[in-house]
Amino acid sequence: MFRNLSYWQTLARQYGGWVLLVFHVVGIVLLGGDLHPSLVYLTPLNLMLVFTLYLLASESVSRPLFYALPVLLGFIIEVIGTQTGWPFGAYSYSDVLGPRLFQTPLLIGVLWWVLLRSFDDLVGRLISNAWWSSVLVGMLMVMLDVLIEPVAIALNFWAWEAEAVPFENYVAWFVLSTIFARMTVSGRTKNPLSRWVVLVLTVFFLVLGYLLK
Repeated sequence: MFRNLSYWQTLARQYGGWVLLVFHVVGIVLLGGDLHPSLVYLTPLNLMLVFTLYLLASESVSRPLFYALPVLLGFIIEVIGTQTGWPFGAYSYSDVLGPRLFQTPLLIGVLWWVLLRSFDDLVGRLISNAWWSSVLVGMLMVMLDVLIEPVAIALNFWAWEAEAVPFENYVAWFVLSTIFARMTVSGRTKNPLSRWVVLVLTVFFLVLGYLLK
C-alpha cells in the first residue's frame, strides 16, 4: 500500500542525512579504489538520491518558481560553457554523469540546485541582507568547487582543454553563484538536510581528492 507524501517527507527530514552519510562513505570506499573506472557510472544514481531526499525534506515553498529556478539557470550556463568555452574556460563532459543535451549532462542543473539551495538556506539563517548573503553563497560555492575539480577530473566527469583548471572558472563560479542566489532568494526555504549536504559533500570530495592523487 502506497504511503502519502507527508510520510516520505517525514522520513527524509528525520533520516535523510544519515542516508546521505552512509551512501557517500560507501562511495569513498568504492571510488577511492581500483574499481572506480566502472563504478563511477553509478554517479547519476547518487545525484538523483541527493536530489530526491533534499526535495522531500524541504519545508513549505512559498514561491516554487524561484525555488526551482537554479536547476534551469545552472543547466543553461553549462550549455553555454560547453558550446562556447565562456565563462568557465574550454571544457567538455564525458558520459559519466548520464544523458546529455547539447553535450551537457541533464543532471548538472540538479547539482547546481542542490548546492545553491543548501548554501543559501544555511547562509540565510545567519545573514538577512539578500546581497550580502548571496555574496557569501558565491564564496562558499567556489570553495567547494576547489574540492570538486580534482575529483571530477580524476573520475572523468569532465575534462579541461588547459593543463590546469582555468582561473576564470573560479571567478565565473563566484559571480554566477552570487547572481543566481540573489535572483532566487525569494525561493529560499529551510531544509534540515542543508547542513548534511554541505558537510557530507565537503568531506566526500576532500577525502576522494586525497585518495585519487
